[in-house]
Amino acid sequence: MLFAFGIGFYLAQVYIEISELIEERRAALTSAIYSAPLEIAPNDEIGPLHLIDRLEHLSYSRVDTVAHPGEYSMTPGSMTLFVREFTIGTHGYPASLVHLNFSGTHIADLSDSFGAALNRVAIEPEVIGRLLPDAPAERAEVSLDDVPPYVIAGLLATEDRFFYYHFGFDPIRIIEAAIVDLHSHHLRQGASTLTQQLARTFIEQHSRSFHRKVRELAIALVLEMRLTKKEILERYINDVPMGEYEGTPIYGLPLAAHYFFGKDLRAVSPAEAATLIGMIQAPTLDDPRRHDEAARARRDTVLALMQRANAITAAEYAQAVAQPVATIKPPGLRRARYFTDYVIGQVKKIPGAGGNLQGLKVYTTLNPELEEAAREAVVDNLVRIEKTHPGLRRGKPEDRLESSLVSIDPHSGAIVAMIGGRDYAASQFNRAAEAERQPGSAFKPIVYLTALDPELNPLSETVTLASLLPDRPMTFGGWTPVNYERTYQGQVTVAAALAESLNVPTAYLGSLIGPPRIIRTARSLGIRSPLPDYLPITIGAGEITLLELTGAYQVFASGGVERASFAVEAIVGGDNRVIYQHPMEQNRLMSRAVAYLMTGALQGVFQYGTAASAGRLGLNFTAAGKTGTTDDYRDAYFMGYTRQLVTGVWVGFDAPETIGLTGAAAALPAWINYMNSAVRQPGLGFGPPPPGITMVSIDPASGGIATPACPRVQLLPFLDGTEPTRLCPLHSGFSAEPTSTATSGIGPGASTDTEAANSAAGTAPNPAPPTRAASNGVFGAIGNFFDSLMRH
Repeated sequence: MLFAFGIGFYLAQVYIEISELIEERRAALTSAIYSAPLEIAPNDEIGPLHLIDRLEHLSYSRVDTVAHPGEYSMTPGSMTLFVREFTIGTHGYPASLVHLNFSGTHIADLSDSFGAALNRVAIEPEVIGRLLPDAPAERAEVSLDDVPPYVIAGLLATEDRFFYYHFGFDPIRIIEAAIVDLHSHHLRQGASTLTQQLARTFIEQHSRSFHRKVRELAIALVLEMRLTKKEILERYINDVPMGEYEGTPIYGLPLAAHYFFGKDLRAVSPAEAATLIGMIQAPTLDDPRRHDEAARARRDTVLALMQRANAITAAEYAQAVAQPVATIKPPGLRRARYFTDYVIGQVKKIPGAGGNLQGLKVYTTLNPELEEAAREAVVDNLVRIEKTHPGLRRGKPEDRLESSLVSIDPHSGAIVAMIGGRDYAASQFNRAAEAERQPGSAFKPIVYLTALDPELNPLSETVTLASLLPDRPMTFGGWTPVNYERTYQGQVTVAAALAESLNVPTAYLGSLIGPPRIIRTARSLGIRSPLPDYLPITIGAGEITLLELTGAYQVFASGGVERASFAVEAIVGGDNRVIYQHPMEQNRLMSRAVAYLMTGALQGVFQYGTAASAGRLGLNFTAAGKTGTTDDYRDAYFMGYTRQLVTGVWVGFDAPETIGLTGAAAALPAWINYMNSAVRQPGLGFGPPPPGITMVSIDPASGGIATPACPRVQLLPFLDGTEPTRLCPLHSGFSAEPTSTATSGIGPGASTDTEAANSAAGTAPNPAPPTRAASNGVFGAIGNFFDSLMRH
C-alpha cells in the first residue's frame, strides 16, 4: 500500500512539473522575433533583392508547376510564386499567386494570377530570434495534417510500431532490451517509444542510468495523460533533436529538411524522408554530409521498413534506394544577435509587452538579407584593414579593431540592418546603438544646414553653396582648429568647405551662427545625446551614437521629413491580440528644396571631396554622404544615402586609441560594399530639382557664375532668388577687389577633428589671394571686423 501511495505521489509531482514545463515550452516556442516581410517592386535589381535566399530560408520548394502556397517555379525570364498567407499586427496578407517578369538584371513587372499589374508583392517574414533564452533560435513547425503519410508511416515503422496502442511505454520492447542489457552487463539496448523520446527532451541529464529511465517513464505517462496521440506525434516531429550545425542545435524534422535538403517537410521525397528518419537515433553518426555511406545504409533500412508497412510501393522503394544521398550546401544560420538584443530591450519598454515575454510575437523591421550583407561588409573591411595595416592587429578578442553599421529606410525610419560589432560571441556590446563617440566631420552637415536653411539661419545675409568662407589659420578665443595636413586655400565656397571637410571655414561659419542654434538643429534631427555648448561642436566635439547620427541623415534622404528610427513594427500577444502597432508619425523639418540643397552639397563629397575615391572602390550608383574622422584618428565614419537607403559605418577601437586612418580610408569601403549589395534601384538617383530650386554652374574658386574661361565648373542647387548674379571675377575679364579674411574669438576647447580636404589629386583649387565674388562680401566684412579686434 505504501509503495503504491509513493508511486502515486511521485506521479502527481511529475504531472504538475511537466504540465508547467509543457506550457513554458509552448510559450517559449511561440515567443518569436520575426524579420520584416520582403517587399518586391518593379524595377528592383534582382541581385540586391536576394529573392532566392529568402525563399530558401523560408523553405519554399521549387517545382515544375506551382499549385500550393510555399512553391515557386522558374522559366527563362520569369518566375511564378505562390506566397503564403501571413499577418503582421493589424495588417493581413492573404496567400496569393504572383508572376514576376525579368528584364536583364531587374524585375520588369509584377502581376497576379489574373494578369493584373501589381505595384508590390510581400513575402512572409522569417523567425530571426526568440524572446526567451531557453528556446532555440531557429525553428520550423508543421501541423501533422501537412506531413506526408509516408513520413509518418516511416517514422512509426522505424521508431514505434505500437505507438497508438501503448500508454507511453512498450513492455515487450522493455523486456527485450532488459535481456540484452543483462547479457552485456551494462545498458546498451534502447527500448524507448516516441513518447519516451519526447519525454527525454524534458530531462536535462542525458546519461544512461536507471534513475533517469524511471523519470523518463514517469514523464511519458504524464505526456500520455496531458496530450492526445496526435499532439504527441506532432510535438515529436517538431521537437526531435537532429544534431547541430555550426554549434547551433537543430530541432525537428521540418528544420532538418530545410538544412539538409532546402525543402519544406511537406515536399521531401520518400528517400529524403527515410534519410531524416534514419538520423534520429544517431544524428552525428548518420549525418549525410559527414558520413554519406552510413547515412545511405541507414536510409535503405528505413526504406525497407516503409515498404513493409505499405507506406511506399515496391516501385517507389526501388527508385528510392537507387538514388544517392544528395544534400544541399548548408544555408547558414540567420544570426542578427545585436539587433534582436536591441529589439528585446525596446519590447521591455513598451507598456503591456515588457512585463511577460511569454507567448509574444514581435514583428520587426529587419531585412535578413541586408543584415547578412552588412555583417560581411563589416567583417571583410576589418580583415582588409588589419592586413594592410598590421600595426592595428590585436591578439585578444576584446582588444581587436571594431566596427558597427546601421541602415535605415528613409521613407519609414525602419532599421533594416544593425551590426553592433565584428563578433557577438566575443562582445555583446552594441556599438551601433549604445556606444557614444565623437562624430568628427560627419557632424558638419548639421552646421551647414543651420546656415543654408532660411528658417534656421540667424544671420542677416543669406548663405548659399557659393558663399565664400575664409580658409586660413584662425583662432577663436584660444581654440585654433586646423585643416587636414595643415593646408589652406585662402578662401573657399561653402560647397567646397563641406565636400572637402575643411575645419577652419566650418568653425568660422559656426562662430557666426553660434553653438546653441547648431544644437537646436541637431535636436530637431533626432539627436538626443548631450551636446557641448561650445564652438568645437562645429567639427564634432559632442558624443552621440551611430544610430542617432544615421537617423539625422535620414531627414536629408527623405526630402526633409523626419521619421524616428524604429525596430519594432508590431507585437501580438499569445491570445493573438495586437498589443502594439508602430505609429507612422512624421514631421517635416525643412522644405524639399532645402533637403535637395543639402543632398546636392553632399553629392560633392563623392564628386570632388573626401570620398572622391568611391568610384575606384566600386561605387556604381548616385549617392550623397559625408566622411568623418576624429582627433588623433580615433574614430572613422562614413555616412551616406540614396533615396532608398541611409547607412552609417563606424570603425575604431573600443578603448580610445588612434587607428591612423580617415573615414574615407577606414569606413567608406565597408559602406560601398554593403550598399552595392543593398541598393535595389541604382539608377534611381535623386530625381529632378523640386520647385524652389534653381541650378547654376559656378566657378568653385570665386563662387561667381562660371564663364567659358573658368578651368573648373560645378553645377550647384540654389534656393530661388539666392543664386549668384555676377560672373566669375577671376575669369570674366573684370578685376576683383581684394579683401581680407579674419579670425573670431568664440568658444573654449580643444580640436576634435583632424579631417579636412583629402580630394583626388588635381581637383582642389590652388591657394589664391582672397577675393570678393557675387554678393558674398558680408563674410569678408565680418572677417575684417574680427581681425581688427584681434590686432588690437
